[in-house]
Amino acid sequence: MIIDFVGKFYDNHSLSIINRNLVIQLTTIYPDWKISITPLDSYDPEYKIDKDIVKQLKVLEKAETSEPDIQIRHSYPPIWQWPASDRTKVVYIQPWEYTKVPFEWQYKFETFADALIVPSNYVAKVFANGGLKPEKLFVVANGYNKELFNTNDDNSDSKYVNKDNFNFVYVGNSQWRKGLDILINAWKDAFKKFDKACLVIKDNPKIYGQSNILNEIIKMQYKTGCSDVVYIDEDLSDKEMAALFKASDVVVHPYRAEGFGMHVQEAMACGCVPIVSADGPTDDFVTNENGFILPIERRSVNITDSNVFAMKPGDAMTGMSTHTFYNEPNAESLKNGIKMIYHSHNKEEEVYSKKDAMNMINTWEKITKDYGNALEDIKVRNNIVRH
Repeated sequence: MIIDFVGKFYDNHSLSIINRNLVIQLTTIYPDWKISITPLDSYDPEYKIDKDIVKQLKVLEKAETSEPDIQIRHSYPPIWQWPASDRTKVVYIQPWEYTKVPFEWQYKFETFADALIVPSNYVAKVFANGGLKPEKLFVVANGYNKELFNTNDDNSDSKYVNKDNFNFVYVGNSQWRKGLDILINAWKDAFKKFDKACLVIKDNPKIYGQSNILNEIIKMQYKTGCSDVVYIDEDLSDKEMAALFKASDVVVHPYRAEGFGMHVQEAMACGCVPIVSADGPTDDFVTNENGFILPIERRSVNITDSNVFAMKPGDAMTGMSTHTFYNEPNAESLKNGIKMIYHSHNKEEEVYSKKDAMNMINTWEKITKDYGNALEDIKVRNNIVRH
């Protein structure tokens, strides 16, 4: 099979992380396939990407794949254009976080896509409810690197984490949909200075832009005397991220809207117990047996609110109705949950029993084979017609 993979590869946005892991695994597992990449970005040494991975990507940039059987597109916003050759089938990989897909997107996926691969059953349901033909829709989860994200004792020290504390970790950004504001408000009410609990917040301002979250944390600690909060705004390598998770006890992600929750999966692979919102993509791998699930309330939101969507007004939203829905996690349940976990952890009751129930199967090796099976299926299909 001949494949051209279009997207970003050289920063630490979740889409780029997926792209480079997936394409490298494809070349490893399917050595007879001819694979090239068409990057939408260039290498930036400020991002801590493994140099061997960069070398492999550079080789794939130069690979010749004229008239590919399949062109994979994974970018934000999606690329809407016909392939150079009529024989090339176009496969989009696309997450979506809210309960409605932009109407323009829905129409264009029907027009340009031979297939759409989404990372969770939640996202599949959203696209299906929007009218995407079921024969075009495939669900393949995101993977994690089992060589780094595991419960082995190596690489378990992080300069950001004091192991004498009971450590909660949040990884993401300060976008409204991620729910960091809910977590911070719960934290200040749940713990006081004398508690040996610490919240570690890994932000990503280089990708998503600066926010006032650090000022909010400083004011919160000064005014309320709450327990420690560590704020990280620098870029971390995969190895440093794994160390952060291994040194932590609980991963918290009280999201309002999410497409998968890749860092939750990676943290769980390192032994962190998850706290996540209900009725979202994490339902695919977080259960009441291996984590804590926050009750939610379905609410409506105006999509033109710039706090809701991290994009310029009108960017990729053209034709979408003025409202969509999101899941507001219960703040009181979050506050009570983190308090309960902190006060019970020494007894090795609920918290550590959940670790025994974790069975993290979505390694990149397994996920890439799932992608391979989907791509083989798409390649031989004759009944998919573009409009």
